[in-house]
Amino acid sequence: MKGDEQETRRTGRIADSVRAPKVADVIAQQLRGRIVRGDIAPGEMLPSEKVLMVDFAVSRPTLREAFRILENEGLIQVLPGSRGGPQARLPDLSVASRQIGLYLQTRGTTLVDILEARAEFEPICARLLAQRCTAEGLAALQSCVDIQRAMVEHGIESPAEFERWVTRTAEFHDLIALHCGNKTLGAQAMALRDVLAFHRQVGIERSRTRTATPPPNTFIPLTVEDYETLLTLVRARNGEGAERHWRAHLTRSADLISDDQDSDQPITLFG
Repeated sequence: MKGDEQETRRTGRIADSVRAPKVADVIAQQLRGRIVRGDIAPGEMLPSEKVLMVDFAVSRPTLREAFRILENEGLIQVLPGSRGGPQARLPDLSVASRQIGLYLQTRGTTLVDILEARAEFEPICARLLAQRCTAEGLAALQSCVDIQRAMVEHGIESPAEFERWVTRTAEFHDLIALHCGNKTLGAQAMALRDVLAFHRQVGIERSRTRTATPPPNTFIPLTVEDYETLLTLVRARNGEGAERHWRAHLTRSADLISDDQDSDQPITLFG
């Protein structure tokens, strides 16, 4: 009898530690699988609530809880109106980027830490870019640099012009990640985009309070020249040269940002 009681307590503890998933989670998992496999294409409406309630044998509140899970993951958007309802969409990295930002902030991550990480993995993207970049990718990079060169020649004299140029620099980094030919590295780079964008904005705001105009005759032309050099190396399919050049560029950029911001302080993205 005593052994039976001990066994009951033991199995009870196991049962407590292995809880059955909520019904809404199970429904979300099944719908998630259909979306990511392509059974429900991006832009396609999911079956109506009435159909899904019958299929899953659940109530409307439970089904809508599953919808909220998928909506938070960026896998559906719920359209309003009589002809609305849940519509499948491609997942993007904004959700992951937000979570990464939260994770980094709660652990006291500094801007120096983030810039150090970028200086390690983005040069690899540059090497792969030189080896794999398509004509389409090269055209997009060239267009971005041409716009920046025109901005420099016109003169970047106001805070608004400086902000537009900074936006173009972010676009150039995004294009490197997008066209490097490695989805995992590209996703890693893009996931940090929101974190870095926040600190670009901090730099812009500080330039506004520090002086009426940014210092365009120092680092801006040199940055554009670095972009042009990278494009030359990419056209030549010089992967090692592209990696080496881009690592040096990112090191200089990190030094510049460190001088301009409190880079040894924990990042503050949310509150």
